[in-house]
Amino acid sequence: MRLNPRIIPGPLSVQNTGALDWGDNGLLAYGSQNNVSIVHMESLQLLQVLDGHKYPVTTVKWCSHNPYHNLLIPVSLLLATADKSGRVIVWEVITGKPVHELTDITRVNGNVMLTWIPNSYILLVLLPPYNIVLWNGATGTKLWRLTLLEPMYYISQDPFDERNMVAASNGCLLFFNDVNTNKCPSNPTRYTLALGKNVEPEQKHVITGDFHYNQNSTQDLIKIVHSPHERNKLFLVYPRQITIIDLEIHHVTGYIAQDRTSSRYLDVQLCTSDNILYCLHDTGAISIRRYVENTPYQKDHIYQCVVVSEAMRLCKNAKLIGLKVKPFTEEEVVFMLTDGRLVGWKLYDADGPTEFLSEVEWSDSTRLVMVNNSGTNSSQASCIRICPSLSTKNSHFYRPLIAIGTHSGTVLVVDLTTQRTTREYAVHTARVCGVEWVADRRMLSYSNNYNSSGPIKNELFYTDINTGRSLQLRTTHKNRDETPIVGIKVSHLHQYFIVLLKDRPFELWDLKTLNVIREMPTTFPAVTTLEWSPAVNHSLKNAKFYKKEEEMEQAAESSPTREHFVFTDTDGIVYHLMVEGTVIKEGTRIPPDTQIGTINSIAWRGDLMVLADSTGHLSFWDLRARQSRLIPTHNGGIRKVLLAPGKNTQLLLVLFNDEVAIWDTADLTLHVSLKSAQLGSKVIDIDWGASDRPLVMTETGVLHVMDINLDSTTLPITPFSINAPIWLPFLYPQKEVINFKIHLQHQGWRSEGWSLECPSCSNDIVWESMVKTLKSKDKFSSLSLLERCLVVSTLYGDALEFNLWQVLAYYLEQSSPLSSTFDFVQDNTSFLKEQAKRLAVQDACRTAYSHRKHCIHRYILLGHTDKPVQLLLEVGNESENFYLDCLKSSLIASVSDSEQYRDPDIEVSSSGQREKVAQSTIKLVATNLIANEHLMEGCELLCLIKKSHDACRYMQNFQKFNDSAWLAKVSLPNHEYVEVMKHYLDMLIAKGLKQKAVLLSVSLMMFDKAAEILLSNRLVMVAALLVDACCEAGKWPETEKATDIKHTTYVQYAKYLVSLDNIDAALYYCERGGDQGKTLAEELLICAS
Repeated sequence: MRLNPRIIPGPLSVQNTGALDWGDNGLLAYGSQNNVSIVHMESLQLLQVLDGHKYPVTTVKWCSHNPYHNLLIPVSLLLATADKSGRVIVWEVITGKPVHELTDITRVNGNVMLTWIPNSYILLVLLPPYNIVLWNGATGTKLWRLTLLEPMYYISQDPFDERNMVAASNGCLLFFNDVNTNKCPSNPTRYTLALGKNVEPEQKHVITGDFHYNQNSTQDLIKIVHSPHERNKLFLVYPRQITIIDLEIHHVTGYIAQDRTSSRYLDVQLCTSDNILYCLHDTGAISIRRYVENTPYQKDHIYQCVVVSEAMRLCKNAKLIGLKVKPFTEEEVVFMLTDGRLVGWKLYDADGPTEFLSEVEWSDSTRLVMVNNSGTNSSQASCIRICPSLSTKNSHFYRPLIAIGTHSGTVLVVDLTTQRTTREYAVHTARVCGVEWVADRRMLSYSNNYNSSGPIKNELFYTDINTGRSLQLRTTHKNRDETPIVGIKVSHLHQYFIVLLKDRPFELWDLKTLNVIREMPTTFPAVTTLEWSPAVNHSLKNAKFYKKEEEMEQAAESSPTREHFVFTDTDGIVYHLMVEGTVIKEGTRIPPDTQIGTINSIAWRGDLMVLADSTGHLSFWDLRARQSRLIPTHNGGIRKVLLAPGKNTQLLLVLFNDEVAIWDTADLTLHVSLKSAQLGSKVIDIDWGASDRPLVMTETGVLHVMDINLDSTTLPITPFSINAPIWLPFLYPQKEVINFKIHLQHQGWRSEGWSLECPSCSNDIVWESMVKTLKSKDKFSSLSLLERCLVVSTLYGDALEFNLWQVLAYYLEQSSPLSSTFDFVQDNTSFLKEQAKRLAVQDACRTAYSHRKHCIHRYILLGHTDKPVQLLLEVGNESENFYLDCLKSSLIASVSDSEQYRDPDIEVSSSGQREKVAQSTIKLVATNLIANEHLMEGCELLCLIKKSHDACRYMQNFQKFNDSAWLAKVSLPNHEYVEVMKHYLDMLIAKGLKQKAVLLSVSLMMFDKAAEILLSNRLVMVAALLVDACCEAGKWPETEKATDIKHTTYVQYAKYLVSLDNIDAALYYCERGGDQGKTLAEELLICAS
């Protein structure tokens, strides 16, 4: 069983708080001390540990990607990480190598924040307190750097508009509205936090509102984040309150407060598919808060607590690190603890586990259920010991297990192949000082409990990991509390073991009966170190009449075999003793070398014995030739030496105070050395995992499985590096993965009906892991085309397809209404309803004149007249706007009255002529206002006279595309609305926002345009599936242009399938591709023949 170099992470540091991210690819990345661990969440397998930081990792962020669309573009998994010093690294996770590093870093004060620009490789980096850098993560090019005089500690980018960003400073928020890749943004607008204070009505750039607690600054701020579910909503998370700010009016429209007796917030995650918050509390409990509507015109946003999980029992050393929500489906959450545990929770409703958050039936039976609780080393390590090596006797069950003693008194058994803790035994009450294996599945461990008020208490346990039974030894020993145990040495044949004591002679024990054979007299020399001989009694081993090893063992049991050991005293004298049964015989005594100091460790194999002393000398003894050689290392005291296992290996592993080295015993030279500083922390113990795999344990609990050059180089993730079949598309040939995706989504060319078996996929692991993921053939095969595409998009981590199939399902099949996440892609009725609710909340929460002005503007655009008049007349006569507002209210009232009392069946009289003249005058005034940079005022007048379409055109001329789209959706009839949105669509295409352009085209029922955009971006497979779905629903346009686009799509897709060697599918789409398709089909048949 080959053991590859790797890093096995231990407990986390408190400085790793927040360094947690769950990517679209189904992988969880988290900071573990100075390393970054990658875990596959479906199977909880540790896939990769990235080693490159010298300080604790504080931030990790996955780069979103749209993979498996083009064979020419290789799949890459980019991850950005930052540490406490401000060093930022972009990794290629598949290979485990750093791609680029941000080098021009100034001194930072606080945690670096990372944000990937959606659908790109552009990385936004906040280097607190004064710098923001935009970086191309794919090329390593710095695009621009912004330095401000005000400190910045948190940033949040608007998910609906990448140009907008908010930064938290001292007592204020900084708003950017021109973030782009071409140039450095201009100076931000500073909004002071005046929450809960009295603000002057005309005071500008102030965020106002009522606060439940007096937290008016950003000093205690945990995070700021834009809502991914609703545009222009910002959440400020404090330890005992979540504040909701409406960015349209810069005012607090709601808060979620915790009593002082309740648990504090540690992290809050906002969901995309529903208006829901997952809140992590300091007790380890997770609460779910959901937005509710109590009244049609409620005063503020109300988030009701609908689910609370059970609180975790957190020990003193277990601190919560962070919380993350599963991408796409959002029905599962996970949080990390500093003891290395990964705790996952899943939503269950009355019908059982849910698949999507948007499908949850919220009721009293809805609950969070813990679905996993696993981790690695849960405490700071104190010692390690590898199990007996592979042999013919244990080959049928052998696993490379390592026992790890910890400071908390537990003994962990870790499988080095799976990198997971298989056993954990809480047997000791103090720090475990040493562990020794006495068989393949049994071990001894000891600890010293130093009690200030009493004598030292030694604990010695014998543990069987097969049964989990632990037996304490020396319980009745009369001197067990006098002096601490300093070591245990087990004989080579596992017949005896010796307990070394600090200030007393050692004890010899029978390992089979677990009884003391002999306690050495007080006149016995003080032992500094001891080692058993690896040689076996040759008279027994070479006996010809023992045909089988089992017979030899039975003979050894019936008659104890003589074994040898050596030890040294404080004077450096080497003593040789023999043990047979209950008899101990003294052999030779070898006087010390005059230059050697106190012997700390002995390594013995065959005819070679190595002694290491406290002054840094290595003494190599050739027992056959009776020669010795003393070599000074000049590296200080030596703590431990170990010879590599195996017959033909001649390597010696040496542990110094601050260094690990490997010596070649053949020519007595140094092979390689490694300083503790290079590992980031001090080395506490060493061992050999194999003849070429040294093991190094650091005091942070990180176990390094190294190669012969003491390098724990991160290896690429391959199908051979995982322990069980799991669904990881990037591991397998891209051609097979894409073929499998096509096969799962649509099988129109199969005459024999639906089947999950993919003939073009030769990799059985892909097939097995996908079937395991799909769970049920019948359920998946019974889904519609769009439903299958939606499920497959989550399996492949494709955000573009996930959103597209949801939008297409609504406009083709009239499925459940789209949420406000889709913004302008929503149907106009739902959008108008959402905006009316939001305006009602803004109206109820307004406190300043600017709020009233915003509400008046929105009411007019919505076509309301009574409410604007009412708000305008609320202005007192002391206001400088009193006169203008009175005139404006009169104008609105007069226009409203003329529209209300007009009878369309009566001929236009002279008064009607006057109305037309008045409307012409109003339009002329509106045009004049717009020409003089009073765009919003002019558009209000146009909306008053029902000229909203003209107002939209003016907004677009002034590059106010979002405002024009908003007005078109709430006020225009369908034909005018489509005309306005076509210009908005052209703007999206010109700016390269392909995903938004495709979704908007679908919402406008312009399916041919959506397919054309996809083709122009080489998304041929997605375009073909879109055409298939539209044709099945009978919604594909019948125009000549649409027919040409359909044929072109099918022909391009057929060519793409040919490149995948999927000829049957290619011929199927050739038949549907018109004349070009028929020509291509003929060429394919000729080539096949």
